[in-house]
Amino acid sequence: MLRRTEGGAMHWRKYTVLFALFALCLAFDAWVYGSLALEPDVGPALASAARANAPLLHSYIVVGVPLAQHVGTTAGQHVADMAFHDAYPAVTAMPAVADSLLFSRSQGPWRGILVALYWATPVLLVLALLAWVLRSRQTHLMGRAR
Repeated sequence: MLRRTEGGAMHWRKYTVLFALFALCLAFDAWVYGSLALEPDVGPALASAARANAPLLHSYIVVGVPLAQHVGTTAGQHVADMAFHDAYPAVTAMPAVADSLLFSRSQGPWRGILVALYWATPVLLVLALLAWVLRSRQTHLMGRAR
């Protein structure tokens, strides 16, 4: 993650920082949406709608359900409730489109943060992969001396 330069100072490698941010965002999203999928009222409707309509949300749920079961669902459901509680009646009324109703009908204070993190995870993955592919490498102008 760190590399030493000639002067002895340590420099962060961009791709490791981006991969670490990606992993943190993925873990948080998976925990929140996995906990929400385990909620008895809206969880089954959200999981089935995400499976059919929202592959990114479905990925978070698939990764997050075991994580939420291991860590605990109470705090994750509380975070999801702060963001999406307004949308729960609409989600239970129309379960076929629960994924889109979750993001469009909610006005909670954490909604903006969770939506930003929802989309930040794939963006961070792309940026981390680009930073890794385009990383600077040591060049050798001459062959090895024999």
